[in-house]
Amino acid sequence: MKTPQIFIAYAPRGAGLRCALAYLVAERDVYGWYTGPRLEGSLAGEFFALEDFYSKHAARYSAVQVSDLHSNWALEEARRHELAQMQEVFAREWLVYRDDPRAAVQLEAYAEAELAAGEVMLRFDRLAKLSKLQPNWTFYSAGLERSVLRHLAKRWRLEYCIELAEAA
Repeated sequence: MKTPQIFIAYAPRGAGLRCALAYLVAERDVYGWYTGPRLEGSLAGEFFALEDFYSKHAARYSAVQVSDLHSNWALEEARRHELAQMQEVFAREWLVYRDDPRAAVQLEAYAEAELAAGEVMLRFDRLAKLSKLQPNWTFYSAGLERSVLRHLAKRWRLEYCIELAEAA
């Protein structure tokens, strides 16, 4: 499996996890997965594709809910399997959901540290990897392209807005 590019945004005194993104690049395309709270408060979790992102043509964005990955989405089947594997590994290494058996230990650590915890949390030990220079603590993997992040942020269904966060 290829190594994904990762972006995390976390509000320690507010909503908790605001955005978790992992993506892969193949030739002209970018494809990946993101999660975080929507404007109305529910949890988003979507796979996406940015076709022709690295070409002179306009990039085409498409996304599906996690449960629809293997539906009649236009992305080829091999990439769908790669996405499912990437999402599973990323979530296991970085995230904990409240209904996970490991959540109680994580929630206790968050409470002791007086930090926000939402429906999905970063594994507490992963918080040390985040930059804490801004109100939203962030993690950018070394190869993450901000142009990909900005392009996605204009289209995703998350309440997290990268332009406002970068201006803060």
